[in-house]
Amino acid sequence: MGACFSSKPSSTTNNVRLVHLSGYVEDFNQPISVSQLTDTFPKHFVCTSVQLLSPCSKPLNGDTQLQPGNVYFMLPYSILQADVSPVDLASLAKRLTSIAKTCKGSSLKEGPFSSQHGLSNSWSSPSRSPGRLGVVEKSPSRVQPWKPILDTIRERSFNRRSESDLQEHC
Repeated sequence: MGACFSSKPSSTTNNVRLVHLSGYVEDFNQPISVSQLTDTFPKHFVCTSVQLLSPCSKPLNGDTQLQPGNVYFMLPYSILQADVSPVDLASLAKRLTSIAKTCKGSSLKEGPFSSQHGLSNSWSSPSRSPGRLGVVEKSPSRVQPWKPILDTIRERSFNRRSESDLQEHC
């Protein structure tokens, strides 16, 4: 599970907070659009916790400007597969929201897109971004799948004889 160390919850009232599936947290001081984020990660989408939990909601459009003070999630499209249950999505939303509230994010004053023509070549994935180099103190976390605890069921005979018992006595 992910772990982070913080003496007080971080304030995101003036920042856009983006939480990746891995638990990596980014804070953007400037307005940023969804397309600026998803251009770097074409197999991902951006949504809020409400959108993740609502079965009829869609991910945010590319031209949507992310609002300061809100928490957004960047998730792979594979999360939306048919075999993912609503319980799994609720667990994921809870975990990512908790991480967003307690972890100090990577504060990027210019954002990762500081070049004039869009994307900066300084990093192309959360694993190579500045926060992964020690700025953010946490390890990636995973949702633990539910596994039942099973015990052996022992069957008992109720004084009934089997066919093999009848053959032995004849």
